[in-house]
Amino acid sequence: YDHRGAHHIRLDLVPCDDFDNAGRLVRAIRAKAKLTQPTTMMMNHHHPKKYLIVLNPFSGSQQSKMIYDETVSPLLEQCGIAHDLFITTHAGHAQERCSSILPNNNNNNDKDVLEYDAIIAMGGDGILFEILQGLQSRTDYEKVMKNLKFGIVGCGTCNGLAKSILHWSQEMYSPLESTFLICKGQCSSLDLSFYQAQKKKYTSFLSFSWAIMADIDIESDKWRCFGPHRTDIWAAWRAISLRSYRARFSFLPPNHNNYTNNSLPLLSDPIPSHWTTIEDDFVLFWTSHVSHAGSALYNSPHSKKDDGIFQIMIIRKPVSRWNMVKILLSLEKGSHVNDEKVEFYECVSYRLEPITLGSFNDLDGEHIESGPIQAQIQPGAIRMFA
Repeated sequence: YDHRGAHHIRLDLVPCDDFDNAGRLVRAIRAKAKLTQPTTMMMNHHHPKKYLIVLNPFSGSQQSKMIYDETVSPLLEQCGIAHDLFITTHAGHAQERCSSILPNNNNNNDKDVLEYDAIIAMGGDGILFEILQGLQSRTDYEKVMKNLKFGIVGCGTCNGLAKSILHWSQEMYSPLESTFLICKGQCSSLDLSFYQAQKKKYTSFLSFSWAIMADIDIESDKWRCFGPHRTDIWAAWRAISLRSYRARFSFLPPNHNNYTNNSLPLLSDPIPSHWTTIEDDFVLFWTSHVSHAGSALYNSPHSKKDDGIFQIMIIRKPVSRWNMVKILLSLEKGSHVNDEKVEFYECVSYRLEPITLGSFNDLDGEHIESGPIQAQIQPGAIRMFA
């Protein structure tokens, strides 16, 4: 593919009673842009679109406000899409904004999210993580997810979901291409997942990691001044000082016999008898239901946007430091899938019970509580511009 650029053509209009040529031109433009033809219902629907943009100005290299001013806002205006801008000021601010059911006459002039047609996240993956945790806490969560569309413009360090959506849409990776998909207005259903830890419950859209990838992500957070290179630097260090952790990994494979009995047990309950359990020493444990965990991490090439399946990548001990370095370097192109030390397991539910302490539970790039954790896939649970 190639990057998009702005092109403007001026057409002089002349008096005419026959609009057939104009109609053919409009249809050709819509076909080139891969837009559906408007139906009678759409043409009679006069409700103007209005989106809520939730922007984190501190994400990544702190360019999100500039990207909004120079790319997102002008394109939305040209497409006739009105929007409100909400700029976060502190950690958890997006979650606070989306968790409250606001009356129309509230003093802050903030509208309830149900008054919008879509929520657009601008920042890293963490800003959408906050938005979804806020929505999950609402009593009308199901209604919100049914009525709202979602978009993301990657402005953070990793931007895994933005990259995955652009990859599936066969678009180049940039904020312009993400904004273009939002302006087109076409949506696809994407999988979410429900996570249960000992104290809290979470909604996830990206990935879960434990062992080396979680160590790299969480421990390198203090080096954010290096931008995306912080993870590269810490990955080299972690490969040299390689660790392994013992854990019990149990999962429910996605075969048709199990779909009738795939309810998630309580975390305190024993593993169901029809699940499969592996206890071993793990160097890497990485769950995903998107193709990319970051813009340069093609970690799960077999993941589809709405297949209702976790792809769980594991590497067990023993693995040499040199082999681990080769695997980490091959993540960008996805060629790690051919390494004999890399294993993939497909499932619809799973539980991870760490036996050796010391690593982190890293959900969608966010450090959550440590200890046992389990998850269940939620097929097609969110509508994303894609």
